[in-house]
Amino acid sequence: MQDRNYSGVGGLKALIQALAGVSSFTTEEDVNILDFVNRRASQAYNMSPSWSRYLVVSEERTITSANIIPYEQSPKNDIGEFIRIHRTQAFLNNSALEYDFYVDANGANILNLVTTTDTSAFVTYKKELSLFTDTSTDIPGEFFHYLAHAAYADFLRMDGQHGKALTEEQVAQGYINSQLEQIDIRNNNNSINHKFSTYVNRQSR
Repeated sequence: MQDRNYSGVGGLKALIQALAGVSSFTTEEDVNILDFVNRRASQAYNMSPSWSRYLVVSEERTITSANIIPYEQSPKNDIGEFIRIHRTQAFLNNSALEYDFYVDANGANILNLVTTTDTSAFVTYKKELSLFTDTSTDIPGEFFHYLAHAAYADFLRMDGQHGKALTEEQVAQGYINSQLEQIDIRNNNNSINHKFSTYVNRQSR
C-alpha cells in the first residue's frame, strides 16, 4: 500500500487530531502522540513475519568465520528478524537445504553448516523497523488507520478516558485484523513461511 505522511494535510497526526476533535496538540502532547505511534507501529510490525514491505526473500548474506550472519551488511538492509536461512537460493525450481539457527546479539548463528568453506547463505528476513519522526513520509498505508485509532486510544487512556479508549482500541484492532487476514490469504498460497521436512533434512519447496 502507498506510504503516508506523518505531518501535514492528510497525514497521520492530522487524523489523530480529527479523532480527538482538536486542531492541534500541545508540544507535550505532540511528543506523547509520536511515542504512541512508534509503540503501536512496533506492535503491528511484530504481528506478522510476512508484511510485504518489510519481507526480503532469500537474499545472499555473508557468513563470518564464527558461522554467524550479522544483522548488518552494507549496502544491504539491516535485518530486524531472521525468518529462514538456506544454503542456496530458495523458493526457485530446486530444493534448497535449510539451516537451523539461533539468534543472539551478534546475528543468526548457523548450527548445521554443511562445510566450513561456505562463505554465504540465503536469508529470508524482515527489514528493520525504523522509528517515525514528525517529518516521516513513509508511514505504511497498511498500518495507517490502525496507528491513528490505537495512538488515539493511548491518548485517551493518558487522559483517564478508559471507556472511550476501549472503543478506539476495538476500532484499531478491526483495521489491523483486516490487513492480517489479507496476509493469511497470501500465505495459504505460498511456502515462504512454511517448512517442509524429510527424513534427511528440511527443504524449501
